[in-house]
Amino acid sequence: MRCNLFSPNRLLRIGRARTGVDGCEGVNDRDALLRAASLLLCDRHLAEDAVQETLLATVTRIGQFRGESSLYSWMYAIMLRWCRRQQSRRKIDSSLSLMPSDELAEFAGDDASVEARWESAQRTLRVSRAVGDLPQAYREVVVLFYQEDFSVAEISRMIGKPEGTIKSLLHRARRKLAEALEGDEL
Repeated sequence: MRCNLFSPNRLLRIGRARTGVDGCEGVNDRDALLRAASLLLCDRHLAEDAVQETLLATVTRIGQFRGESSLYSWMYAIMLRWCRRQQSRRKIDSSLSLMPSDELAEFAGDDASVEARWESAQRTLRVSRAVGDLPQAYREVVVLFYQEDFSVAEISRMIGKPEGTIKSLLHRARRKLAEALEGDEL
C-alpha cells in the first residue's frame, strides 16, 4: 500500500494538531481542487501541478495558518496564487479541451444512449470553454462561486477584494457567459 504524504485526511490531522483549529472540515476532496485548477488554468497537467504544489505548501506552511477561515479556503487561496503565477509566466491556451479524456471515454454506458451522453459532454465542454475564455478575474470568481460553492465573503477574503467588487465581477462574468453561450442549447 502506497502512503500518500499529502492526502486530505493527513492534512486535516496536521492542521488540527498544529493550529488547534477544528475548522478543517471540507478538506476531503483533492478532485475538487483539481477541477477548480483545471478551469482556472485550462490545462489538466498544469492543474495537477497546481494541486500538488498547493498540498505541499499547505503542509510546509501550516504554521502560518491563522484559523481566520477554514483550512479549505486557505488552500484555495494558495492554489489561486500559484495559478496566477503560472498565468503570468505563460499565456494559457483556453482553447484546450477541459474535459478529462477519461470522461470522454465513458460514452458507451448502459443507462443513457450514446447520443444523450455525447450531447451532455458537448454541453459541458461548451460551458467549460466559455468559462476558460473569461478574463482571469472573472474566471476565478465564477469557479470559486459556482464550482466550489464559496460564499461572496469567503471569495472576498481569498482574493483580497471587497465583497462589492466580487459581486460586480460575478455579475459581469454571468453577462459575458450569457453572451458567449447565446444561441447554444443548454
